[in-house]
This record gives sequence, structure tokens and C-alpha cells, in this order.
Amino acid sequence: MACCETVGIGIEGGTAYEAVMSGLAYPFFGIGLNPGHLMHLDECVHSPMRKGSHPKLRYGMALQRDIIPGTGTGYFTSDIEDGIALADEALRDDLASRHPEAWSNITGRQRFMREVLGIALRPEVLPLSSMPARLPPFWLAPGKAIVLR
Repeated sequence: MACCETVGIGIEGGTAYEAVMSGLAYPFFGIGLNPGHLMHLDECVHSPMRKGSHPKLRYGMALQRDIIPGTGTGYFTSDIEDGIALADEALRDDLASRHPEAWSNITGRQRFMREVLGIALRPEVLPLSSMPARLPPFWLAPGKAIVLR
């Protein structure tokens, strides 16, 4: 998933947006909202991930990736909605020492994304979801997922 591999500290929001859009092979699977937005107390505070956006993603940001296909038709499909945080090395070290159980969960998710899903995840991307970057393509077969090989 190009978006997972592109997102990182110092990347422009527009670059992440283009990574998502280029990964959609068919115009039929357009994005219904935006491919990601900042998280806070509200669902959509702001989105640096939009066409032509120049603000850079920074450490400490918490983002929700919303890969929600909007077909514009009567057809529906599954989507990916998961949270990530961006953390520089100092913030990662602090998190690991102060919250070892949370850090263990995060590093386990990173391994899953790299080793099972085949995503070249940057070290500063901390997956927060229990199903990171997982796309179940068949609603009636939840045990199957799409992976990169």
C-alpha cells in the first residue's frame, strides 16, 4: 500500500494524497472523503492529505487513514480506516520506556505490516489500530486479506 510506505515525518500532505490516489487502479474506486486526517477530540479536525497540500507531516501528529472507496454508484465495497502516530526516535524511546505494554503492541503491529502484509513501513510510523492497513476484500470471508508480495 503506497500510502503506508509514503507517510512519514517531513512528507508533504499532497505527496501522501498522490500516493493513495495512484494506488487506485480504477477511477470506479474513488475516495469518498480524503485519504487521511488529523485525529483529536473530533473525527475530522483537518486534513493535510489533500491534492496539492504542502504542509509537511510532523512528529507527534496522530492521523487516521481513511481509504474509503466512493464509487458514486449503488455498489459498496470495504474500506480501510486505521490510526497512526508519527514519532521521531526520541519520542519512540520515551514511549517505549514509559509505556512498555503499549510499545509492545505498536512494534507487534509494525512487524505484522512488514512481515505479513509486505508493507515497507518507516520506523516513525506507529500503527494504533488492532487491524493496521488490513483490507478484508470479502465481507463474508473475514479471515482473508489482501497482502503485497
